[in-house]
Amino acid sequence: MWIKRFAVYCIVSILALVWLFPFAAFVVSLVKSPDEFDVLEFWALPSLKHILRNLIENIAYAWSRANIGNNFFNSFIYASAAGVGSAFVASLAGYALVHLSIRAPQAWFLGIFAGNLFPFQMFLIPLYVFLTTLNLYDTRLGLTLVYLGICVPFALFVYRNYAFTIPRELFDAAKIDGASPFDSYIHIFLPLSKAAFAVVFVFQFTWTWNDLLFGLVLSENYRPVMTALSKLSGLRAAVPVPVLSAGALIASVPTILTMLLLQRFFIRGFTVQIEK
Repeated sequence: MWIKRFAVYCIVSILALVWLFPFAAFVVSLVKSPDEFDVLEFWALPSLKHILRNLIENIAYAWSRANIGNNFFNSFIYASAAGVGSAFVASLAGYALVHLSIRAPQAWFLGIFAGNLFPFQMFLIPLYVFLTTLNLYDTRLGLTLVYLGICVPFALFVYRNYAFTIPRELFDAAKIDGASPFDSYIHIFLPLSKAAFAVVFVFQFTWTWNDLLFGLVLSENYRPVMTALSKLSGLRAAVPVPVLSAGALIASVPTILTMLLLQRFFIRGFTVQIEK
């Protein structure tokens, strides 16, 4: 028994080291100045009094060099709208498909979810033509609508599965008491689906925040933060590695905070998806 447990611990430890190695390299490069990065051994760290100074200087340099501020604001708008908007639309659809008497609910679900079965590169040219026709190309509204539409199919998958876990008897009892379907949605379905909202919001916020493809093709003046990070890495000959690491740190902070704040609900909702 102990041999099996020891083998499991060894495997887990090796996997942990594999995952931690790139992170450790990232931290080591982040706390060095460009000169120290070129002079010191890779794993050597500067003195403690220089670490904080180097970190602040690298972050400030990355922020100003890549004009991350405007792109950061754009990404926050896109990711927040995609996370909240897709959750709202999917909650309505999931509630209707499971707890309302509509014709062919399975066909409706498959028709909407089919959007996730194709590579997103297929949508670039049609979306470009569509946005240009409506004068929405290179606008925050246009890119927000694109992200919202792409996020809805997966969000519906989550909410539909979660809706099956809510007993129909609750809605039947509310109907007997005179509640309308919308009342049941507001007072029963939404309060009981907080975990589903956490799963949808975390996934869609993170995906939208990390997207480079649509932001690069469908906008020029309102691009998300990942395009700024891509621009910064494209200047690698002129931008030191510690500054690139600082840019990556700036870009990753919102998604880390989102996961930490919604972790409890996210785990609960994700567990329901696995059980389904």
